[in-house]
This record gives sequence, structure tokens and C-alpha cells, in this order.
Amino acid sequence: MDLQDSTADKGMGGYDEDTDSGEEVITVHPIHIPRLTFQTQPYVNECWPYHSPEHSLHSKASSASPSKEAPTERVSTSTFPAIIPLNVGGHLYMTRLSTLLKFSDSMLAAMFSGRHKIDKDKDGNFFLDSNGAVFALILEYLRYGTIPQTNNMTFLLFREANYYGLHELVERLQLKPEIATMAVKEAQRAQFPDYTLVKEEVIKVAMARATITRVGDVSIHAFRKDFKPKVVTFNPKHGCIIENAQVSIGPWDAPADEESFIRCLEQDLAEEGYTLRPHEGKKKCKYYFGQTCQKCIFKITILFD
Repeated sequence: MDLQDSTADKGMGGYDEDTDSGEEVITVHPIHIPRLTFQTQPYVNECWPYHSPEHSLHSKASSASPSKEAPTERVSTSTFPAIIPLNVGGHLYMTRLSTLLKFSDSMLAAMFSGRHKIDKDKDGNFFLDSNGAVFALILEYLRYGTIPQTNNMTFLLFREANYYGLHELVERLQLKPEIATMAVKEAQRAQFPDYTLVKEEVIKVAMARATITRVGDVSIHAFRKDFKPKVVTFNPKHGCIIENAQVSIGPWDAPADEESFIRCLEQDLAEEGYTLRPHEGKKKCKYYFGQTCQKCIFKITILFD
């Protein structure tokens, strides 16, 4: 067979039509989705040693030093009834034991497993020290697998779901508008070093500077990257504009720039109830000696009217 015949037996372009060599290869990169993390105060008393979901109920004993005796768990002397009367923060509920045990890796299932003693109120109801109003939504989820439509209880439910170790519910709530918005905001703030401390410092400086006119101007030196001069004639002690700044933040490795930081800060202050003037554009240092100084400051103004 000559070259012409060989090419004729192949598809357009001279390659076999039956092979995958002509297919376009698409690479899908994983997307990082912001998540809201919530630090809860675990339910702890002298009768119930709380164990996080990452640890089994016997992890303390298994990880204890061989030279030390592991603490002994207090075991309930009686089994739980099929119908459980509950006093949750002063709200009374009645539910089946099987409902509380529905998710075996949850804190509720561990509490009512029979391995631990649960406090009771004066009427004999098992007592849980948490938000009693929201617990009705917890029971709805345990019974029917449903979660409420968007309302002002979503965050409270998210908090209680974390508290009780209901991981599937937590995952579903992460995609609710209220929680998703909070997660995005937290992810944005996390790009900037010591963001909360810097915000608090801005407020304190504004308060101090507003005592005469009730107008708190705060100059901020925000810099994503450190400025390093490239010429030997550059004088680092040239009276830079950043010497007028009361607050400084930077550097950071995240992609957000300085303007993004200022907008994030202003939005958070506004949401907390502060009245702000629109911030001015950044002011650059005017020093030049073989190279322009790249440092700059921003000004945020809080009005205390």
C-alpha cells in the first residue's frame, strides 16, 4: 500500500477516526468553596464528657500515656425509655429515643447512647442547656429530614447543628443564602492579616480623633507587597507619606489588593451601624530619587453623629 492509500484509510488530518487522538482534552480544576466555621462551646458537665466528632468516645483512653490511668466514664445505671421527655433551655419536648439516635456520629446520639448520665430537671425531664426555640427545628430535621425556608432562624439553626454534631445538616445549611453570605465574607476577611484587630484599631483611632468635631479621620497604610527600592541612591528616611498613618496592615499573599481591603473594612463598619464618608482615593508618596516611592495611604472617615 502506498502513502496515498494509507492516508485514504484514515480520517481527515491523517489520523484514525476510531482513535481518541483527535478529542479535545479538558482539565477541570477543583473550586474552593468558602465554608463558615463555627466555634461552639461543647456541652460539658461533670456527668457528660463531650467528645468532638473527630474523636471516638474512647479516644482519651486510647491516647493516654501508659503510665497514667485513663479517666473512668460515668455510666448510666438505667436505660433510656422509648419516649424521651426533654427540657431544652426551658422548652419542653417529647420525642422517641430512636429520633435522637438517628445520626450515630452526632453528639445527641452519644448523649443518649446509655454510656453517660444526663442531667434531669425537678420534673424528671432530661435537660439540655441550649436554645430551646431552635431545638424544634432540630427535631423537625431529625424526624423528617427537612430544614426551614430562608428566615431569621437559619443562623441559629446552623449554630445548634454544629453544637449537636449534626454534620449532614451543617453541610446543607452551608448553601443557604444567609450562611453562604457569611462564609464568603469570612473568606474575604481571612485574606488580610489580623483583620479583626486592625478593624478594632481603626474604630479606636476614629473615636479618639472625633472627640472635637465628631468626625474620625483614620489614615491607613495598607500594602499587599513590601516595597523594596532597587536603586542605591534611594533614601529610606525621606519623610514618607506613611508616617502620617495611624494604622498599618500588610503584607499579605492573597490576591485581594489594597482597595479590596478598604472596601471590605468599610462594608463591615457600615453593617455594624457606623456612618462613613466615601473613602478618598489612595494618596501616593511624592518622593523620587532615582526611583519613585511606591508607598501610599488611604483615609477612612467615621462620623459619630
